[in-house]
Amino acid sequence: MGYDSLIRSHYEDLNNMSTMLRNYIEIYRLLISSTVDLHATSVIKKSEIKHALERIDDVGELIDDLLKTIKKCEGSYVKYCSLKNEVIVANTQKESILTEIHDDIDYHN
Repeated sequence: MGYDSLIRSHYEDLNNMSTMLRNYIEIYRLLISSTVDLHATSVIKKSEIKHALERIDDVGELIDDLLKTIKKCEGSYVKYCSLKNEVIVANTQKESILTEIHDDIDYHN
């Protein structure tokens, strides 16, 4: 596996973790909303509210773990993009690009 393929796979992993994060945040919000609704009813037991709050804490911990992992992983991807850009800038011939653009314009006219 070449480095480009490795980074592409790494980027896909970051996207997957971001999707997971969005899903967990949605679940977290729904749990909070449901708990507030449960608390508003007088029929609910305190133990059920406590259990709902524990579930919210559990999902919150999952979200925190995902955020930490994404933060660690995105640094290497950003560094890769920065290094790749430096190589492209250092190896790009301005005259070659201008010639290519002019040739393309002449071809279409």
